[in-house]
Amino acid sequence: MTTTTNPTTGVEYFTDGPLEGQSLEFYVPVTNGQVRSPNGVRWPVLRGDLHDEPADYYERVSFVSTPYDPELFVIDSEGSGWELHPTRNQKDELVAVPDGHPKGTYKYKETIKRRSVAELKILARGYADRNNATLWPQENGYTEKLQYAKEQVQANNRLPQFLGLIARHESLLQASFHNDARLTQLYSEIEAAGETGAVDFVIGQMASDQFPEGWVNGIEQ
Repeated sequence: MTTTTNPTTGVEYFTDGPLEGQSLEFYVPVTNGQVRSPNGVRWPVLRGDLHDEPADYYERVSFVSTPYDPELFVIDSEGSGWELHPTRNQKDELVAVPDGHPKGTYKYKETIKRRSVAELKILARGYADRNNATLWPQENGYTEKLQYAKEQVQANNRLPQFLGLIARHESLLQASFHNDARLTQLYSEIEAAGETGAVDFVIGQMASDQFPEGWVNGIEQ
């Protein structure tokens, strides 16, 4: 489908296809300073001609979020939201737009803020807790089986299933200690960064010979 622009209003509209005559963009009607259709509607007159509706129309601008590190930053809900922007000239002065024309734009303002030290520590603790929870066996009777295996080995009944269970448990302990150490390391980085500094959660992925990178949430059987 092709489009053209109304020379009077500046509204772009389709010149063919199923949407012929309708505006390319969506507009929000505003009365008494209140947006009536936040999702927007087509321009109220075909071919972008002047309208005589009892409302002002603002072009709804599609919003694309700016990439940010969600571990370090969070959207500031109080400082974010949709806003009306009346038309201004190059000197940033308000322009008296005639009735029947688009009065400006309707844009989403997204503000992000850095997480506090306390919030970052909660985030790091959540990572540790989730990975440790996944690490440890959830099977019923695991504690009893492990205790029984230890008793059997102490009684010199060194069957492979008993030795294997004990060895696996030792590996799980080492993995858990690794996660604990990584959490301690992240806490130190967070405290060193303070309330304004950067914290690199990737660099914070402590490595070891046994567990080369990141959190550990499972071991080989």
